[in-house]
Amino acid sequence: MKTIKSRKITTTIFAVLVLLVSAPSVFAYPPDNAAVLYYKAFMLYEPENEIDLWDYWKGNIELNERIEEHLTKNRRVIDIVLNATGVDQCDWGLDYSQGTEVLLPPHHKAREIFALLAADATMQADRGDYRKALGRCISIYRMARHLNERPIICYLVGTAINAATHKYLTTRFLSEMPQDTEILTWLRDELNEFDKQPFSIELVLRWKREAGIISMSPERISDVVQSGLDDGPFKEKVLKRILAADEQFFDRNKAYWNKYMDAVQTAFDLPYPQGYTKLKKLDEELTKEFSKNPDATLTAACAPPWKRIYVQSIGLGTRSNAIKTAIEIYIIKAKTGKLPDTPPASLPKDLFSGEDFEYEKTKDGFVLRCQGKDLNKDKIHQYEFKIPK
Repeated sequence: MKTIKSRKITTTIFAVLVLLVSAPSVFAYPPDNAAVLYYKAFMLYEPENEIDLWDYWKGNIELNERIEEHLTKNRRVIDIVLNATGVDQCDWGLDYSQGTEVLLPPHHKAREIFALLAADATMQADRGDYRKALGRCISIYRMARHLNERPIICYLVGTAINAATHKYLTTRFLSEMPQDTEILTWLRDELNEFDKQPFSIELVLRWKREAGIISMSPERISDVVQSGLDDGPFKEKVLKRILAADEQFFDRNKAYWNKYMDAVQTAFDLPYPQGYTKLKKLDEELTKEFSKNPDATLTAACAPPWKRIYVQSIGLGTRSNAIKTAIEIYIIKAKTGKLPDTPPASLPKDLFSGEDFEYEKTKDGFVLRCQGKDLNKDKIHQYEFKIPK
């Protein structure tokens, strides 16, 4: 199955490139669709030293000759991706009429490209060019937004790349770079630009509702269940109900799905404690409903782990807000030579509580602490920022 899907992906990539070559816009570079450039980079890139790149980015090893050679060899790929991140529009050419079975872009290649850009950013920082290194981080954030298509897996890939970049920006660049007001102000403004088109779960929520309805048809649902569920008693029971179903069964299941998705959307729009509690309750109710209500069958089979996705989205947004808050504090330190006793007013909030971050100066820098608990992990998150000596 994986081989067949891989061949389909390869065919799609070549088809896109053929269209590019045959189109009149071939003479315009970069093209007005970033996906064309990403597909091209995915085709060209062959990760030979991926383990070294990850270890270098994480700080486990120093820059070495193998890494430098690999980055030099793939300079063209890096440039293509950087050009892609500078293009506003990104259409991956997905056939959404296929519902949840839509053929996805080769986003596993995006993980490889992320490692390449992150290693290049680290090398720029090691050479003292923090403006270029931070520029790579901004490009990675833009790539994550381009990856955030309607299918949930696309959102999760973008989330993972964003989260890794947040951690990288916090523990390495901001904590190691010289305090330069101009660079910090530029970084703040670049990050604020993302607020005009934020990385969001909203597109995924709307599409999942539509995709569920498309897939809950007599012609599609058996294949969806076969490919989407692990073998076991639950899958067997779902398939048994589908086999015995009439037209009314599918109508009632679609109605149940729409009602369920209304409740999910409401939960995502609530403040964190209420949203988390509502999604937890929905999970528990759906498990009970499946056992006694045939109308809940396809919802139970098709619903993703919304509670976990919700917590990830809150955690990602909170880390992003902590970085924005920290940059304002770093700017004050760069201008005055010392950390403020209290942060400026009207800074981004801790999304777990909806309140300001708690701010505490430390021996090495400062800590921003959430006021609300991550109910999924039963912990209070805090983010440490160091001041370079």
